[in-house]
Amino acid sequence: MPTCKHCGGEFAADDLVRHEYERTVIVHCPDCGYVLGTYNRHSGPPKTDRRV
Repeated sequence: MPTCKHCGGEFAADDLVRHEYERTVIVHCPDCGYVLGTYNRHSGPPKTDRRV
């Protein structure tokens, strides 16, 4: 389970908030809004991404 380094909350991956801007994905905490990570997609969604 991902843990927010700001508020200490533990969340299932499906509970995290995601914003997609063209090829950039930003993931943040659903409680406090702290950014947990960003990544660039260089092609289609990865095989592990079930939110297609």
